[in-house]
Amino acid sequence: MFKIRRAVVLGSGVMGAQIAALLAAAGVRVHLLDLAANEPPKDPKEAKLVGKNFRSYRAALAIEGLKSIKPSPLFSQSFLANIIPGNFDDDLQVVRDCDWVVEAVVEKLEVKQQLFKRVLEYAKCGIPITTNTSGINLKDIANDMPEHFQECFFGTHFFNPPRYMKLLEVIPHGATNRDLVTKFCAWSEQTLGKGIVDAYDTVNFVANRIGVFVNQSTLQAMTEFKLNIETVDSLTGKLMGRPSSATFRTMDVVGLDTFAHVAKNTYDRAPNDPYREWFKMPEWIDQLIKKGHLGQKSNSVGCYKKDKDAKGKTVILALRSESGAYEEQKPAEIPWLQEISREQDLLKRMQFAINQNDAAGQFVWKILKDTFSYCALLVEDIAGGMPKTIDDGIKWGFNWDMGPFELWQGLGFDSVLTRLQKENVKLPQWVKPGLKFYDHIPGSIDWMTSGATDQLQLGTDKRRKIPQASHLYRLPRFQNEKDSRTVMSVKNASLVDIGHGVACLTFHSKMNALDSSIVEFMMKAIAKTSEGFHGLVIGNEGDAFSAGANLKEVLDVINKKDWTQLNRFIRTFQGAMQLLKFAPFPSVAATHGLVLGGGCEVALHCSHRIVSGETYAGLVEIGVGLLPAGGGTKELALRCYDAMSVTERGDPMAFLQRAFLLIGMARTSSSGHEAIEMGLFPGATSTISLSRDHIIERAKAQVLHMTACGYAPPTPRSEIKVLGDPGLQTFKMMLYNMKEQKQVSAHDALIAERVAKVLCGGEIDGGLAVSEQYLLDLEREAFVELCQTEKTQARIEGMLKTGSPVRN
Repeated sequence: MFKIRRAVVLGSGVMGAQIAALLAAAGVRVHLLDLAANEPPKDPKEAKLVGKNFRSYRAALAIEGLKSIKPSPLFSQSFLANIIPGNFDDDLQVVRDCDWVVEAVVEKLEVKQQLFKRVLEYAKCGIPITTNTSGINLKDIANDMPEHFQECFFGTHFFNPPRYMKLLEVIPHGATNRDLVTKFCAWSEQTLGKGIVDAYDTVNFVANRIGVFVNQSTLQAMTEFKLNIETVDSLTGKLMGRPSSATFRTMDVVGLDTFAHVAKNTYDRAPNDPYREWFKMPEWIDQLIKKGHLGQKSNSVGCYKKDKDAKGKTVILALRSESGAYEEQKPAEIPWLQEISREQDLLKRMQFAINQNDAAGQFVWKILKDTFSYCALLVEDIAGGMPKTIDDGIKWGFNWDMGPFELWQGLGFDSVLTRLQKENVKLPQWVKPGLKFYDHIPGSIDWMTSGATDQLQLGTDKRRKIPQASHLYRLPRFQNEKDSRTVMSVKNASLVDIGHGVACLTFHSKMNALDSSIVEFMMKAIAKTSEGFHGLVIGNEGDAFSAGANLKEVLDVINKKDWTQLNRFIRTFQGAMQLLKFAPFPSVAATHGLVLGGGCEVALHCSHRIVSGETYAGLVEIGVGLLPAGGGTKELALRCYDAMSVTERGDPMAFLQRAFLLIGMARTSSSGHEAIEMGLFPGATSTISLSRDHIIERAKAQVLHMTACGYAPPTPRSEIKVLGDPGLQTFKMMLYNMKEQKQVSAHDALIAERVAKVLCGGEIDGGLAVSEQYLLDLEREAFVELCQTEKTQARIEGMLKTGSPVRN
């Protein structure tokens, strides 16, 4: 069985160190090696840090530096213990015990070749030896190397930052053992959560070749239609199914020098590129780079500039490319933009946009037509004619919702082609009316229900099968999607049969926020699962597991002052959570993205959790002037008292204070690992999966495993010995001191006191036994009481208006 337990990363620069961090999180023991030093670093702090092992200080400092990189490459700082610093002169022999060698040194051919020759003295036969190069041809690196090296050598181009970017381009060369590549790719998908693109050994491979061209096309269109930077970003983000950072904010994040380097590499090394001249950077970007204004890496000065206004408030100014000055952002008024942006269907948004006759609509169309042209012209050379290779590369490397060929087909191949031909756009000879890139667009409902699709190998008449991976389910994203697996559905939620007697409850509201209809549907779904399924998975394929309760619905009830209805809503939500917890079948939450407030409470009440590495979980209700009242506060209290019960004369305050701070500080995890480490998700019933794509399948497997082991539901608790009033008074004194020292506002203290009241079991004698329902009643009473205060109402309104907490 192919498995990587120990690896060597050669080079401790930005990419090398972050690749090491990713592997360490996957349980791989990593040796991070770099050039040997002959003397300690001159900085006293650095010298103290590396101690006597100064020969390896470059790698040691790189490991230490992982702690300060933003966004963090570490799922947990505990994984730093999995990374061992070393150097090429003293430690290269560790290669003997390793299952993978990955090189990430400077982009110089002779340096890489010399290092690989040294590696060959120690490497086991048949292990993958790979390079993270982004700009040197593999055949050049492998040239004159022995046969056994060439067989196990290939490219593994991670996208930066490796933790967050799904794409891994795998680039074999002519002599590479394809069986080894296949096994490596399967391991990378399942263990690292990567999306693999099988790239050709061409300039900039696939994603950068296409992605940077699209960037250059956007710069061309910006000039043609005389649009400013902020207007371009308003059009090239979510409207087009791309990240909200759009074009210029993305350039600032990645670094203007990085984009310019990739563009120059194409210009220099691809003399026959059909759009070669477009890869020359505009003069104004060259000037920014010369000034060192590269974006975030240069004090946030690039296409945008972070500054202070006259009142000292932070403002983001936009560059004026003609003058070089930074000015207040003034995006052009586009009458149709706000309305069409509400449309969930990307193809409908794009169809509308490209049919507008104003500058904005024509700008969007120009970018699309250039992209379609370039992809069609290059697909044979860089992807062997496979449209899915380019589509996956762009989706995973640049975070597009749909790839270029998927978009072209979705918008109507023939109608787009007619328009392209009318405008004399460059196209290859194989582009003819009636062409179909895919039998079914990958990821569509038709693709899921058919079980597979095929793609046309462009430039030929051959169609190639694209098997549907068994771990992908393509859950419904809208009500009334034609999906035969749907058992029942409402506007914002569906219950889906995912096979083998397992049902999946999936949300599909905006940010998967929970409203009353979802809560009521959840109760029906639990009943339906009890009737005909072994168990239930709760998960979805949106950007968030659930961002919490629908605050607008809560505010509407508050504005009506209908406290009876509000009380009923919270009671129903609590009831749904209790039904889930005590259901006669196992339930497993497949968490990813935002898992906040009520969404976090859903996960807490499941029997088990499959937690994606990128899970950002927290009970954050205090930010809107409330406390967790769907059983979240109660669940943390139960866990505290359970932990205390296994200690000898343990002090419950130590446990309760941790729960109190989790809620009172609205702590949100920066990863799935941290959600467990900080005590939010119980470690014994939570399993981490670095692969986002596998969490539904793994949750389903967990349901079946628990069923096979004779799952028995827990029993409602009725004898919980609580701390009572003595504990509550301790919290009150702590809050009084914090208020006196102006660490918290009076309203913060009021909310925190209500949290403490639930955790301690109310104003009763210490040691008395209470039930779960009693704690739920305390939660609900506090929630309704806080909703009646003006300051909580102001916090809810502020969050809905600005998306940020109001401090009052």
